[in-house]
Order: sequence, then C-alpha cells, then structure tokens
Amino acid sequence: MQKKVTVLFLLLFVVTGLISAQTMQITTYGVSPREAGLSDNDIFTSAYNGLTNVGVGTKMYLKATLAGGRLNDPQWSTTERAPGSSPKFGGILDVDTSSQIIVFTPDKPGKYVVQVSDGPYSASIVINAAKYIGVYNEVGNVTCQTCHPSVVEKWEGTDHSTIMFRGVEGTLSSHYNANCLSCHTTGYDANAENDGFDDFEFVFPENLTEGTYQTLIDQYPDAMQRANVQCESCHGPASGHFGSTKDSRIVVSYSTDNCALCHDDGHYHVYPEQWDVSRHAEATSYPTGPGRESCVRCHTAKGFAQFVKGIATNDPYFDPSYQPITCAGCHDPHDATNMHQVRTVNASLADGTVIEQGGLGKLCMNCHQSRRVANSSYTQTPSRHYGPHYSTAADVLNAANVVTFGDTLFTLASTNHLGVTENGCVDCHMAEGETDASGHAQLVGKHTFSMSTPTGVDNMKACAKCHGYSLGASFEDVRFFLNGSGDHDGDGVVEGLQDEVHGLLDYLGSLLPDPDPHATPDTTWTKEQLQAAYNMRVIYYDGSYGIHNPKFTVTLLKGTIKALGGVVSVEESKEVPTNYALYQNYPNPFNPTTNIKFSLPKASHVKLTVYDVLGKEVQTLVNNQLSAGTHTIAFNGANLASGVYLYRIESGDFVQVNKMLLVK
Repeated sequence: MQKKVTVLFLLLFVVTGLISAQTMQITTYGVSPREAGLSDNDIFTSAYNGLTNVGVGTKMYLKATLAGGRLNDPQWSTTERAPGSSPKFGGILDVDTSSQIIVFTPDKPGKYVVQVSDGPYSASIVINAAKYIGVYNEVGNVTCQTCHPSVVEKWEGTDHSTIMFRGVEGTLSSHYNANCLSCHTTGYDANAENDGFDDFEFVFPENLTEGTYQTLIDQYPDAMQRANVQCESCHGPASGHFGSTKDSRIVVSYSTDNCALCHDDGHYHVYPEQWDVSRHAEATSYPTGPGRESCVRCHTAKGFAQFVKGIATNDPYFDPSYQPITCAGCHDPHDATNMHQVRTVNASLADGTVIEQGGLGKLCMNCHQSRRVANSSYTQTPSRHYGPHYSTAADVLNAANVVTFGDTLFTLASTNHLGVTENGCVDCHMAEGETDASGHAQLVGKHTFSMSTPTGVDNMKACAKCHGYSLGASFEDVRFFLNGSGDHDGDGVVEGLQDEVHGLLDYLGSLLPDPDPHATPDTTWTKEQLQAAYNMRVIYYDGSYGIHNPKFTVTLLKGTIKALGGVVSVEESKEVPTNYALYQNYPNPFNPTTNIKFSLPKASHVKLTVYDVLGKEVQTLVNNQLSAGTHTIAFNGANLASGVYLYRIESGDFVQVNKMLLVK
C-alpha cells in the first residue's frame, strides 16, 4: 500500500510540475495593410495596430499561446463586456500546436475582458473600446493639451501633425488624393462607426492649393477635428480617457505593429517589412527582472527611450522587461528636435571619449559599443563577462578605447570612415540596396540595417559612393594594402581583408591560454594576456572583420601580437626581383580559388584585373601602390560560371595578360 501511495504521489508531483511549467497568455496580434493583403484565404481581412484601446467596431486579432505545451480545445469568451454589448468572435487560425489567433470585434464603448480556456489553463486580456474626439476638441472643457501641454507642443513640430495639411495645400506630393486620408487622418476605419475622420461629412477638394486646409475646416469642422495624425492615432481613442488610464482607456505602445498600420503598405511604405528581417526585430533571450536593467537600455525600445531621457534604472517606472528594438525606440514620436525624429545624436564611449563625428549614426553608437573601459579591464576579476560587451563597432570606428600597452610598443592608424561619411553607420547600413528584376527593393539596407540580403548577397552599392565598384562583388573580395603590403597575417598570400583579419585573430588566439574569443579567463592569465584578449575581442565582436576601420584593425592586431612576443611578417619577398613579371596562376584549372603571382622590381602602382573572354571586367583585385617584391593575390571565382578568364596587370609601362580556366 505504501508503495502505491508513493507512486501516486510521484505521479501527481510530475503532473503538477508539468502544469506549472506551462503558462497560457493572450496578446494582441497586429496586422499591417501589407500583411492583410497577402492572402484572400485567411482571417486577416483588415489591418489592426495591435492596441488594446481601439475604436468601437475595430476588427481585432487576439493570440492565445500555451508556452511549453499543446493546445487541445481552446474556448474563447467574454467575462465582462460594455453595457448593451454583443461582441463578436470571428474566424480562427491555428498558428501551430501551441498558439491560436481569433478575430474579436467590440461593438459598444466600454471595457471588455476576453478569456481563453483550455483544460486547466486560462488567460484573459482587458480591452477598451471608445470613440475618437480629436486633439483640440473640447469635451467638458478638457482637451489633450489640458493635461499634456508640453507633449502636444512638441508633437505640433512633427510631420505627423501637418501631414494632411501639407497634402491638401499641395506641398506634400503631386499625387496626393483621397486614398491618402486613411493614414493621414485620425480614427479612419471604413468598417467601423467610431467617430473617426471618415464618419463625418467630407468631400476631397479638387484643387490642392494654399488656403485649402482652412477652407476644409470651415466646410467640414467635425471631420477636420480629426485631420492629420494625432495623439489618438497612436494611443487609441480618448472618449473614455479623461485622466483615467485603467482598463486600457488610453495606452502607450512601443510595438512596431502600431506604426505598421500606416508605414507598411507593401508599396511606397516598407519600413516595417524591412525591420521584420533585421536583428532589431529579435527580442533578446536574456532573463528579465531586477539586476538586468543595464541590459534593457540597449535591448528594448522602451529601455533605450528611458536611457536617453536619463531615467535611472532604480526609478519605480523604469521598465526592465524585454522586447525588440522597435521604431519608437530609435524615433521619438513626439519630438522633431533631431532629423527624422531620432531620439539622440550624442554619444560617448565607456572610457569617456566623446564621439564627435558620425551624425545620425551616433544614435547607433550609444549601444553598439564595448560598454567597458579598456585600460582598466585587466584589473577586474576574470569572469565569463570579461572584456568588451558584444557589438563594438563604435570603438572600432572611432579607433579608441583599446589597450595600447603603454603607447610606446606600437602606433595605431585609422581609416577615416567617420570623417568621410556624413552620418556614419547610417550612410552604409541604411544605404539603398539594388532592386530585383521587378523593381522591388531587396531586403537589404534601409531599415533592415543589414549589409547583406537574407540570401547572403552583400550590398556593395553602399560602398560605391566613395569607392565605385572597385572593391569587388562582396565584402570577402575587399583587399586592403597598408604601406604597400596586403599580406597582413604573413601566410604569403594576399587574401581579402576579412580573411587576413581572421588569420590575425587566429594567430593572436594561439598566443593566449585559450584561443576562443568567448573563453572565460582565470587568475592564471597574465596582465598582458588579459589585455591582448580584450583587444582580440574588440575586433571579433565588431563583426566587420576590418571593414569598419581597416587601418585600425590591422595595426591593433599586429601590435597586440607583438606585445605577446609574436611576429607577423610584412615582407612580401625577401629578395627584390630585377624585372616585372606576371606568372601563370596556380592551381590552373581551379575551383573556386586560385593564386596569381607577380613581381615588381620597384615600388609601383599596380592594377590587376580579371575579365571574362568577352572582355567584360569581372573584378579588380589590386589597384594600389605596392612595395617592391613578389606578391601573391588570391582570387575566388565561386560566383562565376565555368570557363576561360583573363587576368591583366598594369604597372607603369608593364602590361601583360594571361589566361586561366575555372572548372566547376
């Protein structure tokens, strides 16, 4: 009997543990106009901004998720509803075995509590339905300005506050028409009666000229109370607000779903579509709660907004929860002080270095930096958090906050990418990408912030403004020569800069007790080894492998190797040849890489170019001043078709062409 009781107790314990490990949750599910138009065979028939404060009659999408389990038979209901309401549940979409989306439409002003139950699991969400009133519309002698005068004043300086005004006055676009009003007004919803712009009499003007806006105010005062993108467009209708924020009577959302309602139509407005494939769209996996606030400042939209505003992490209103970096994280919807309403154009490194150059890119540099002081890092107790924080681009771009071993061992050089770009990070990572055959922009650059498409095609167009297309077809092709040498890792072959930097990192790692950049140092590591590990991690976590700052990257790694007693040869050849020569590539035939060797009797400017058999330029391998000696250049034909190719060298009066064969 005792054995049976024990077995039953253990079984109950296991089942209870499984149940407690599974949690039910309801969230809103925003759908942009682009997403709503992707299919005629799903439940998404209209757009929804994901707010819990919505206009009466708004078609909402609610998502139930059973974390750690499988849904069996979810049952949806309203446990509380507005007086006289008969809210409707609509179509259902099973996303996967653990989540389901349902359509819900509140039909009267007031509070709704929607519940979903599935066996022992249940969850609920509070929704408020209301009507739109307009930012300047007095209701009981109260307007938005009554309680929020400074916010309204700042908003009046934004493009949102004048978007319809500029449209009907003829200064926004020559193509401005009635179709634009759904996003350029407040509360517009053709499927609902919510006292939004479209619920009042309005006729679009035939002539878009100066003075038209005031004429429209005189003719259609009720509709024009909701003109332009007002507070309620982002916070939800305010007829139930009047100082009360309980039960979602007004909401603040940093979700991209809110912006996507107008900025993601799949045609002219594509920012959220681009953001969807960015790393910013991925919520961090770090745990939440007290002690993680310093992480939140750069891992969430609201955390960054609070950081810029100077809100301390011990402030009772500081939000330590984790969400993605969304539109409202980088852009302040209420303040147009900075171009594009970015939250800040000031930044400094952890060691106190004030970043002077970089324009709008300084916004990015607040987070994409080491967050550690290099020259004091080795005094810290070694731990798994030793060294710079991930993403050290700002330190590398500014050639600062690294260990220099007393400033006498080596000299750091710097490629002035920040000086020659007006907006630093933005000019490259948000550069326009190439388009496909249909003319649709590839998902690269702009608000993807990516230098490569999802299929791995590098956006070399970002470099073309300064370099033309001389750098090659990808970042792997980019070669860098310093003092006439391109073989930085000393292996005898000039490879792409990124390969050379990988070689330097591998060599530096071999001089440390543990070569892994993620290794946890212990007390056996010497001061010099800890300092060298710090520098190695700055370059490794930068992620560009030299592209951000070629001179700095190469000189820092070589100098750090020297500090540990290592040697990297910068000699292309110990013997200076007496004649110019271009040798046959080896191997030949090749697939996909080969080496091209040539000799220079004196320092010369060299241009080495590969052509196809029709004479079309394929790639320029070298276009630099090189030192005297014998040089070997690696060529990668992975993206080329099989066939005969020509390689041509020009140096002074010396010109020669050889053939090579690519066989795949």
